[in-house]
Amino acid sequence: MEETSKLEREEILNNAINESELSDLKQHADKMIRGFENFNSFSSNRAVWELVQNACDLSENCEVTIDYRNNGFSFTHNGSPFNTKSFISLIKQVSGKYGDESELPEVGKYGTGFLTTHTFGRKFEINSVLKAKETYFEIKNFLIDRSPREWKELSQNIKNQKEKVYNLIREGAILPNHTNKTTFTFKPESSQEQKYIEESSKDLEDYIPIVLTINDRLNKVEILKDNKQTFFERISKIKVPNHQGINLFKTTIKLNGNNKIVYSIIDETDEIEIILPINEDLELYTFPERIARLFLYYPLIGSEDFGLNFIINCKQFLPTEPRDGIHLKSNKDQVQEQEQENTRLIEKASKIIFDFLKSNVLKVSNPLLYAKINFQRDSENTLLNEYFEGLQSLWTEEFKALPIVETLTGFKPVNEVCFFEQEILENINCFNEIYEITSKFKDNLPISSSVQMWSEYANEWSNESLIFVGHKNIVEYISEQELSSFNKSTLINYYSHLIGIEKTKYFSELTLLPNLDGQFRYLAPLLTPMDLNETLINIGKILIPDSIEKLIHTDFHFNFHYETFNRKSFSNSVKTILDELQISSKICLPESTELDDYNDIDASIEKIDFVFFKSLIKYCKLSNNINSQSKPINLTKIISIYYTLDDDLIELNNLSNLEDNLDIRSARKILAQAFCNLLQFHNKVWVEKNIQFLLDIANCNEDSLKDVFSNSKIFPNQINQLKSINDLKRDLEVLIEIKDLYNKVNIEEIREDLVYKEFNSFIAEDRFITTKYLTTQIEETFFNTDIRDINEHPFKEEILGIISKLSKKEYAELFPRLDDKKANLMLEIVTNENTKDDIFSIVTLKESQLKSLGKLIQESNFEDILNVANTLIQQQIENKSDFRHKYEIGTNIERLIREKLSFELQERVTFDNSKEIETSDIQGGQDIVIIIDEKPIYFIEVKSRWSSVSSVSMSKLQLQRAVEENENYALCSVDITRYSGINDKYHLPIEEVLPLTKFVTNIGNTIKPLISENLSAEKNLTDSIHLIDYRGIIPQEIIKKELTFLNL
Repeated sequence: MEETSKLEREEILNNAINESELSDLKQHADKMIRGFENFNSFSSNRAVWELVQNACDLSENCEVTIDYRNNGFSFTHNGSPFNTKSFISLIKQVSGKYGDESELPEVGKYGTGFLTTHTFGRKFEINSVLKAKETYFEIKNFLIDRSPREWKELSQNIKNQKEKVYNLIREGAILPNHTNKTTFTFKPESSQEQKYIEESSKDLEDYIPIVLTINDRLNKVEILKDNKQTFFERISKIKVPNHQGINLFKTTIKLNGNNKIVYSIIDETDEIEIILPINEDLELYTFPERIARLFLYYPLIGSEDFGLNFIINCKQFLPTEPRDGIHLKSNKDQVQEQEQENTRLIEKASKIIFDFLKSNVLKVSNPLLYAKINFQRDSENTLLNEYFEGLQSLWTEEFKALPIVETLTGFKPVNEVCFFEQEILENINCFNEIYEITSKFKDNLPISSSVQMWSEYANEWSNESLIFVGHKNIVEYISEQELSSFNKSTLINYYSHLIGIEKTKYFSELTLLPNLDGQFRYLAPLLTPMDLNETLINIGKILIPDSIEKLIHTDFHFNFHYETFNRKSFSNSVKTILDELQISSKICLPESTELDDYNDIDASIEKIDFVFFKSLIKYCKLSNNINSQSKPINLTKIISIYYTLDDDLIELNNLSNLEDNLDIRSARKILAQAFCNLLQFHNKVWVEKNIQFLLDIANCNEDSLKDVFSNSKIFPNQINQLKSINDLKRDLEVLIEIKDLYNKVNIEEIREDLVYKEFNSFIAEDRFITTKYLTTQIEETFFNTDIRDINEHPFKEEILGIISKLSKKEYAELFPRLDDKKANLMLEIVTNENTKDDIFSIVTLKESQLKSLGKLIQESNFEDILNVANTLIQQQIENKSDFRHKYEIGTNIERLIREKLSFELQERVTFDNSKEIETSDIQGGQDIVIIIDEKPIYFIEVKSRWSSVSSVSMSKLQLQRAVEENENYALCSVDITRYSGINDKYHLPIEEVLPLTKFVTNIGNTIKPLISENLSAEKNLTDSIHLIDYRGIIPQEIIKKELTFLNL
C-alpha cells in the first residue's frame, strides 16, 4: 500500500511538473503561432537576412552558403558554435546571446526576427557543434518541429526538444577536433512554403553586394540553386581621395570571378553609409523596386517605397518592431524620441547626398537616375503623409537647381527645363511624335532618350515651380503655325492620338485642322471637297479664297462630320463673290499695259486685280467639250488672247448628276461685261488696227450676252471711236467723197454716226444712212445761201467740184438741183474777173492737152498729182544747183592744190571733176577725185543740204569707199539752209557757197565700226549673210565740228 502511494505521488508530481512547464512554454508557443499567421513574401526575404545577421554575430570574417537545391532550403555559416543557453533560446524562440563570453557586438538574436525563417518550413534540422566549457558536442540532424497548430502540442514539442539537448549533453558524441560550421536545413511541407523559398531567392543577387559593402563582418556568400553556383566575395573597400571633402569609398566585390564596384559615402559620426547607384563605368542605374531603401546593417524589408534611388544604411536607426522600416511620424508618445532621432538621421543622410551631388566628385554620364524622388504621400497615415510631403519638398528644392538634365544644348538645371505632363505619359503610343512637335517650340526639353523618364520623375516631384507641357500647350502652338512647319505624318499620328484619348474638343476650340493650303482652321466651318479637281481648287484659291480656305486637307478627315462643298457650291460661291465685288462695273487692265492704246481712263473707275481676273478667265474656259464653238466660249477665248493668255479650253467632264455640275453662264456674262467696260477706253489708233478683232467680238453676241452687247460701247464708228449699237447707223454704201463733202458743208462728222459696213448686221434695220440722204442735205445747205452769186458763195469750190462731175449720171441723180442750175452757175464763173485769165489759159490749150487735163481733174487724187508734179520740178532745180556746187567747189580745190605744188607735180596731177550730171565709174560715186600719174590718191564726196529737217546721207558704195580709203577720203557738205542772203539760193555765186561748206576728213574712221563686218562678209558672198543696200546719215553735229573751205 505504501509502495502504491509512493508511485502515485511520483506520477502526480511528474504531471504537475510537466503541466507547469507546459504552461510556462505556452507564451512561447502562442507567440510563434501568432507570428506564423502574419507571414508574407517579404517575410521570406527578411528570413534570409535574419539568418545572415545571426551568422555575422558569430564571426568577424563570416562566410555563408545559401542552398536552394532539391526544392529545399539550407543555410550554412562559419560562426562560433552554440552554447547551451543559445541552443535552448533557439528552441524556445526567445532572444538569447550566443555566449556570455563573446566580445563581438551583436546585431541579431534568436528572437522574433528569426521566427520569419519558418516561412521555409515549420521543421528544420540543425547540424552544428555545442560547446560546453571546453567540450564540443556534435549536433547532428537535430530536428526542431514547430508544425503543430495548437499551443499545447507545440509546447510539448518545445519541452521534448529541450530534453533532447539535455540528453545530447548526457550521451552525445564529443568531438576532439571540431570545425566551426553550422547548417540549418528547412523541410517545407506545403506549396506555400515552397513559394516562400522561391520568393526569398529573387532579390539575393541585388542585396548581397550591398550587404557586403555595409557589413564588414560578412566576407563571402555562396548561393547554390538549380545546379548553379553564384559566389560573392568582398575584395576591398578603399577611400577615394578628392578635394571636395566627400568621404567617398569604392568597394570591390568579386561576383563569379568578375569585379563589381559599389560606391558609397560614409558619415562616421552618425554611422551612416549611403550606397550610390553608380557602376564601375560611372553610369547610374536604378535600384530594383523590391530592394529596400533603408538598412540597419541589413535591409529593412518594407522600406522599398522610400522614394529615392539611394540606399541609406544607418547603424543608429531605430526600427519598427517588424523591422519593415523606421519610426518617423505618429501620435504615439512612446516612440516620439525614436521618431525625432530617425528624422534627424534622415535629414543628415539627405544633406550628405546633396553635398555629394553638388561636389560632382564623380562625373556620371546619366545623372537623371539621381532624380527619382517620390516619397509615399497618399497613405492612410496622414501624419506620415505630412512628414513625407516635407521631405519631398526638401529634396526637390535642392534638386531643381542641379544641372543634371541633359538637353540638346547641354546639361541644364531642372528648373530651367521643360517636362511632359502626366497626361502625356499615361499613353505613350504617340510619344515620338509629341516630342518632335514639342521640340519645335521648346528647346529646353530633355534629350529624346531620357525625356520620358525625366517627365515621370518631374511629375512625381509635385513641385509647382517646374515647367510642364501638356496637350493644351502643344495644340496651342500648332494652332499658331501652318502644316508646312511639321512632318505631315507626325501631325496625323498625333491628331489620331488626341482623338483616341477623347480630346476632340481641341479641334473645336483651336485652329488645328489644315485646309488644302496647310493653314490651320477650326473644325466647325470646315468643308469636305467633292468632285473638285486640282484645276478647280487653284482657280478657287483666287476667286473664292474664303470658301477654298474652308476645304479640309484630304489627309486630315479623320471621322469628323463636314458639310460637302461640290461643284454646284463652287459656282454659287463664284457668282456670289462676283456680285459682291461688283465685277461687272469694273475694268481690268492687261498685265503689260500699253497706255498709248487707251484714252485717259478715269481714276475713279475701280480696277480688278489682274491675278483675280486671270483666274476668272480660266474659270470661264472650263468646258466638258474642249472643241466647243459656242459664242460665249469663243468670246472667252478672244478675251484670253486680248490679255495675252492661253486661249485653249480646260476640260472638265460633266458629272452624272447634272444638278451638281458647274454653272458658269453667269460668270461668263460678268466676264464679258468687265471686258467690254475696258474696251470702250481704247483710242482711235488702236481701234483702227483692231477692226477685225472687234468684229470677232461682235460675232460672239447671243441671247445670254444680249444685255452686255446692247449697252457696251464696243462697236467702232468710221472715225474709229467706240460706240454702243444704239448710237450708230448702218452705212448703205455711202460714197466716201460724199461723206467728206457732207462733213465740210454741214460742219459735222457723219462718220461718227456710221458703223463700219462690216458691222451693219448688228445695227437695227431701220437705222441707216444712204448717199442720197446726204446729198439732199448738202444741196439743202447750198441753196440756203444765194447760189446765183456763185463767186461769193461760201461753198463755191465744192459746188464747182460737183458741177465738174455732173456729166456722170450718178452725180446728176444725186444732185438734181445743182444739175438744173449748172449752166447759169458756170456762166457766172467765166465772167469772174479773178479767174477769167486762168480760165482763158486753160481753154486755149490744144484739144489733146485739154482732154488730158480734163481727165486728170476728174481723178479723185488730182491734188496729189499736182503735189507730185511740183516735187519733181523742185528736185530738178536742186539737182542742177547741187552739181553746179560740186563743179565749182572742185574747181576751187584744184586751184588751191595747184598753187601749192611744184611745176613738176602740177604736170602729174589731174582732177576728175565732171560737169555732167552722172559721175564716172572710177569715181565710185565720188564727186571729186585727185589723181597722180593716172592713179587716184584722194576722194571727195560733195553733198548739198536743202532742208533743215534732214541731214546729208551717203550711199552704200560711198560708205564703203570712205572706209577702204580711210586716210584718203573726205566728205564735203554745203549747207544751203544756213544761207540768209537775198539772192536766189538755187543760183548762188561761188563766193556765197564757199562759206557754207565744211569738210569731214576722218569720216572713214567713224563709219568703219558700222560696216566692217559686212565688208568682211562680202568677201565670201556664197557663205556669209551680208547687206546688199543701205545708206548712212551723217548728223549735222559731226559736220559742224569739221574744217571750213578757208581752213584747207
